[in-house]
Amino acid sequence: MASRLSESSDASSDVESVEYNHGVKRKPERYSVDDSSEEQSSKMPCIDPSDSYYNKDSQSEEDEQKEDNRDFETPNINSFYKTQFNLKSDEEADENGQSSYYRASSLSEDKDDVLEINNDSTRKSELNKTNVGTAKEKNDAASKAERMMMRMGYQKGKGLGKELQGRAEPVSASTQKGRRGLGLELKELKNAHIEFNPDEEVVEAQEEILWLDNPYKDSPSVEEVTEWENERKIGLCKKTIDGETTFCDEIVVKNIINSKSVFDRLDKNEMREARTRSNPYETIRNSIFLNRAAVKMANIDKACNFMFTQPDNLQSDDLLYFADVCAGPGGFSEYVLWRKKWRAKGFGFTLKNENDFKLHDFHAGPCETFHPYYGPKEDGNVYDPKNQVALKELIMKQTGDQGVHFMMADGGFSVEGQENIQEILSKQLYLCQCLVALMIVRTGGHFVTKLFDLFTPFSGGLVYIMYRCFDQVSIFKPNTSRPANSERYLICKGKRPDIDHIVDYLFRTNKSIFKNKENDKNDILELVPVHKLTSENDFFEYLKDSNEQLGQKQIVGLKKIAAYTEDKTLFETRQKTMREECLKHWGLPDDARTLPRRVSPSTKAQELLQESVNVLDKSAVKDAIELTIANVKSTILVNEYDWFCMPCSSGKGISSNGQEDEAPTFYLGTGRYHVYRYKKGSWEQIGNSAIELPRDTLVYAEMVTELKKEGKSQTKTYGLHILDAFTLGAEKVSDKHITERLQLVRLFCKALWKPVQQSCYPVRVKELLAVSHHLDEKIQMETKSMKNGTKVLGYFPYKHSYENDDNNPYYYTPRSVIFFKATEEPWARHKSRTNQMYFFNKQNRQSLWEIPPTAAVTFAKTIATRIIWNWPSDKTFSMNDFINCIKQKYSR
Repeated sequence: MASRLSESSDASSDVESVEYNHGVKRKPERYSVDDSSEEQSSKMPCIDPSDSYYNKDSQSEEDEQKEDNRDFETPNINSFYKTQFNLKSDEEADENGQSSYYRASSLSEDKDDVLEINNDSTRKSELNKTNVGTAKEKNDAASKAERMMMRMGYQKGKGLGKELQGRAEPVSASTQKGRRGLGLELKELKNAHIEFNPDEEVVEAQEEILWLDNPYKDSPSVEEVTEWENERKIGLCKKTIDGETTFCDEIVVKNIINSKSVFDRLDKNEMREARTRSNPYETIRNSIFLNRAAVKMANIDKACNFMFTQPDNLQSDDLLYFADVCAGPGGFSEYVLWRKKWRAKGFGFTLKNENDFKLHDFHAGPCETFHPYYGPKEDGNVYDPKNQVALKELIMKQTGDQGVHFMMADGGFSVEGQENIQEILSKQLYLCQCLVALMIVRTGGHFVTKLFDLFTPFSGGLVYIMYRCFDQVSIFKPNTSRPANSERYLICKGKRPDIDHIVDYLFRTNKSIFKNKENDKNDILELVPVHKLTSENDFFEYLKDSNEQLGQKQIVGLKKIAAYTEDKTLFETRQKTMREECLKHWGLPDDARTLPRRVSPSTKAQELLQESVNVLDKSAVKDAIELTIANVKSTILVNEYDWFCMPCSSGKGISSNGQEDEAPTFYLGTGRYHVYRYKKGSWEQIGNSAIELPRDTLVYAEMVTELKKEGKSQTKTYGLHILDAFTLGAEKVSDKHITERLQLVRLFCKALWKPVQQSCYPVRVKELLAVSHHLDEKIQMETKSMKNGTKVLGYFPYKHSYENDDNNPYYYTPRSVIFFKATEEPWARHKSRTNQMYFFNKQNRQSLWEIPPTAAVTFAKTIATRIIWNWPSDKTFSMNDFINCIKQKYSR
C-alpha cells in the first residue's frame, strides 16, 4: 500500500506515514496537544482508505468473519477516522484553506511545520500559509490566557489552589487495555513484545515437506512385536509434561510451556483478536468450504503432490474410496468431493449428534456419495473396539475386501485449562485413529491424521509403528495450521502388506485402555520401549528435529501474538497477498462460499439438455416404436449386433399393487432429495424423500416394485432403475457409446449405494443385454407366489457385491423389453471368427476393434429411436418366435 503526503513547500518530504517492519504495519498513534509540531510531523500517519485490512466491502469476507467463532471483528476505519481526524469534503477544505484530512488539535506553535494529509496532488502551498495563520491566532489566544492566570497568582509548575497546592502535573492518559481488569499489567506481554523478532518468521506459499523413508524390506515380525509388548512400560498415569525431553531439547519444551503461560491471565477474546491480526494466513479462512479444515486438507494434498485425490493405484473404472474418521462436521470430505465429484465414495465415522457430519452444508461437493456410519451402538465412538470392527467389516464389503484408498482423521477435543498436557489427554485418540487406519486402508494406500505435541514415549512409539507399516512418513505443519498452536499432521504414504499382527497388538492395547480408563495406576506409558526408539538413529533424529523445529515455530508464533496483544496498533499486512498466493498454489478458487442456485426443474432441464431439449417430447410410451413379428426383420434384425435390450417392469400389464407401473421417463436431480420426474409434459417432485440424486443429474429410468420372498412372507419395496443417462452429477456422458454410458451409470450407482439401511429408495443400474439368439438364456425367470396366492414370473437381476441390503435377492415381474440402437451409420457392429466384436465402416471399409467416436448413437437419438416389445403379455410374438427369427437369419 503506497501512502503519500500532500505536496507542501513547508512539510518535510521524507516523512513516512506508515511504518513497515517485515510486514508489520502500525496503525496511527494518538497524539497530545502538547506535542511539538516537529514531533507531530514526524509521527503523524497517513492512512490509505483503500487498505484491504480496513475496507471489507465484499459481503463474502464479512460472512467469513462471522462464520468462524474463533475470530473477531477487525477495527472499523470509519470510527477510527471520527476519533482521530475531522472528516471534511474536498470542497469544505478548499473553502477553509485546510486539507481534506486534518488533525483537530495538531496545529503547531511553530510557523513552519504543518502536516497535511491528502491524496490530491494538486494542493498548493497557499493552503499552508492559511493554516499557519490560523495557528498563530490560536497561539496568541493561549498566551493571553496564561498572562491572565499569572495576574491571578499562578506560578508555573505549582498547583492552582490558593496556597499553590494541588496537582502540578497533567493527569496521565489511561493505560487501560481492552477488558482487562483495572490496574492489571502483564509484564510477560511486555517482555514478549521486546523478544519477538520478525526475522525468525518464515512466510511462504510454497512449503517443503520432508519425508522419512522406511529402510526395512519387511514389516515388523511377530517376534519383534511380541518383544515390544513384553518390554513396554506400564505405570502411574502422567499428569504433567515435565521431564519429557527424550524427543525434544529441554530448553525448547520449557520455552513452549512458558510462552503458553503468558496467556493464562489474559482475556481470551483479546488473545484471539491479536491472533487474527498477527497470522499472515488468517484471511484464507475456509474459502468455498464449510470450515477451515477443508482448506487444510487442500493444503496438505498439494504439499503431497495430490497423492490423496489423485493416487497412483486408482484404476480408471473404479471409485476413489476414502474414510473420514473423527472429522465432524466434514470439511475434509467436502474438499475431496469437490475435487472428485461423484467419482469419490466416502465413509464417515464420528461422534453422533452435536459433533456429527453436516451434510446439508456440503455445498462444494456432492454429499450424496458420502455415507456416515456410527457403529452397532449408533454413537460413533472410535474408542469402542466393537465399533472399530464393524467399521472395518462395512468398508471391506463395500470395497471388495480391498479397503479405502486413503483415510483422514482430524480428531480433537477441548483441553481448556490443560493445554500443556494435551498430548497426554489425547493419547487414546492418537492410538485409535492410527489403529483404524491400519484396519481399513488398502495396501499401497495413504493416511493423514492430526496430532499435537509428540514428546512422550507413547506418542513416539506410535509414530514409530506407523513408520514401520508404511513406505514413508512425514510430520508436517501446513500453512493453514495456525503457527502458535502445537497442531501438526502425521502423513503416511504407501501402506505395506502383512501387518495383521501389528493391528492385533494395537487393538489389544486399546481394548486394555478402554476397559481400564479409570485406573490411573496401570496406564500403558509405552508402545515400543524407549531404548528401541533411540537406537533407530534415522527415526530418532527425524522425530527430535521435527519437534524442535515445530517447537521453535510455535514459540515465535506465541511471541508474535503476545506482541500484537500488547500493541493494538500492529497488524499483519501480508494477509491479502498470502491468501491470493496460497489459494492459487493449492488450486482453489478465490471466491466466497455461496449457496447453490435454486431454479425450477424445467429451467434446469433446459440448461442441461440445451440443443437436445426436444427429446423430452418423445419420452411418452406412445412415442416409442412397438416391436411386432411384422417389423422385427426391418428394425432390429437388420443387424442385431447394433442393438441392446433391457427387461422392464412397466408395460400393459398390471403390477402387484393393482396400479399400472410407471413407464420409463426422465428423472432430474437437483441435489439430495430434490428429485423430479417428467410426466405428461411437466416435472413433478417425488415426495417423501424417496430418492437421492446429486445436483445436475438427468437420467432415463423407471420406478420398479422390488419383491423379496413369496407367499405370506413376501415383502415389497421400490427402487429407481436407470436405463440410460445424459448427465451424472454435472458430468455430461450423452455423447459416449451406450456401453460406456452404462458403465459410468454402474459406477455412479455404486457410489450412491447406502452401506447401511436408509429410508430412501435404492438407485440401481439396469442390465444391458446384447441381442442374440441366446437372449432367452439371459432373461431367466422363475414362478413365484404372491401374497394373494396368484402365480407370476419373476426376473432376478444380477446382484452386485456392494449391495448389502439383504441376503434375500430381490426380483420383479417383467412386462416389457426395451431395445436401444447403439451403433450410428455408416458403422456397423460385427462378430469376428474368434467371436470378438469389431466395428466396420460400410463406406470406407475400415475395421476397428475399439469403439470409434463417430459410431456412438447419442443419448437423445437412443431415446428417440427406442423400440418396446410388450413381452411376455404379447401372445402374438413370443420369446421363441424372436429367437427363431434370429436363427433363421443365419441359417440362410
